[in-house]
Amino acid sequence: MAVSTGFFAWLKQGLQRGWLWLFAVSFLALASVAIGFWWPAKPILVGVVHSQTGTMASAEGGVLQMTLAAINYLNQQGGVLGRPVKPVVMDGASDAQQFAKAVDSLIVDHGVVAIFGGWTSASRRAMLPVIEQHKGLLVYPVQYEGLEESQNIIYTGTTPTQQLNLAITWMLEHFGSRVLLVGSDYIFPRVENTIAQLVLKRLGAQVCGEYYIKLGSASVDGLANMVAECKPDFIINTVNGSDNLALFRLLRQEGANLPLMSLSMDELQLQQLIVALGERVAKEHYVATGYLSSLETPENREFKARVANVTNHHQLDVRYISAAMKSAWDGVFLWAQAVNAASELSAEQVLHAIEGMSYASATGPVTVDPFNRHLWQPVFIGKAQANGQFALEWQTTSLVEPEPWPLGLPKHAWQRVVQSWYDIWGQQWQAP
Repeated sequence: MAVSTGFFAWLKQGLQRGWLWLFAVSFLALASVAIGFWWPAKPILVGVVHSQTGTMASAEGGVLQMTLAAINYLNQQGGVLGRPVKPVVMDGASDAQQFAKAVDSLIVDHGVVAIFGGWTSASRRAMLPVIEQHKGLLVYPVQYEGLEESQNIIYTGTTPTQQLNLAITWMLEHFGSRVLLVGSDYIFPRVENTIAQLVLKRLGAQVCGEYYIKLGSASVDGLANMVAECKPDFIINTVNGSDNLALFRLLRQEGANLPLMSLSMDELQLQQLIVALGERVAKEHYVATGYLSSLETPENREFKARVANVTNHHQLDVRYISAAMKSAWDGVFLWAQAVNAASELSAEQVLHAIEGMSYASATGPVTVDPFNRHLWQPVFIGKAQANGQFALEWQTTSLVEPEPWPLGLPKHAWQRVVQSWYDIWGQQWQAP
């Protein structure tokens, strides 16, 4: 009893004088640090889905590595909401339905809070209903044909009004008005070339032919005859993936320098073509894009320095950073900004927070349109060089508004165009 009484007297005295409170607070603080050390913050899971196999692997490999590098750099800066971000990577295998299955697994089986990925519009359109069904969030980094506006997708690539329209106008001014359209046989090139025909007609130009290559087939039989008969002043190229090798092997035969404007070509693919076919693939070859790796600006130099300093990603060569790679980086950090602004991870709140948000990118500030979640961004036209770069030829003087529904035509008219191809191809987004 005496011991018990003495203890309570000591406790009372400590509380009255305040030193016991200080001891308790210090103890709890040290305990929380110890708990944080032994049980670190639970990581935030995000999905990353790109083609690591198949015809699109050569194009998507750099975007995959850049996405992982951005997540790595984000974690070096403290992560999101004080927690590290952990990527769960899956292979889309250059197959639209595999992308859809991967997205479903990432959300249902792995519990990711956001997904970064996709290249072809066939893969994106296959993922879209799965994303919307689960009320998820997809960040899509590639230029595309527009005619889409999902509440669950952030589009960081360019739309036709930002890329195609400006490319056509520039090529007509420099090379003439007779145009041949060549593309892969899936939804992006088909719709892109439908828009191109309308734009060219309004500008008084002539489309002398269209040629499509089944995705992954490398079949260009008949194209040489079409070029000979058509006699175009230039070609608009919407071929994707490894099929560009067959295209450029044909078009850049000895002495053939027909001007090309490529809409799905980048520094990494150009370098691969030069290695395979030689410097002739760079002759009279142009791109219209939201980023050029060769830009000599403080923002781009800082961006490249960040990428170069990311650990465990030595396979990234900062000389050959593409627009899609840059857009993938932007997408990760726009998402992170939105999560921190929302102070939570739910897709609904993050998507709301990102509306109108700006990010200091490699091309200067870019802004998410508050209504359609596409990026306001600058556009550049570059000319291919023998070193695998595109030299700047022209650029916009301000950010270009993203308009997913172009040329003033009603949304329902464009939706019929898209649906018609889906039906023609047997309820899929590319030619069987």
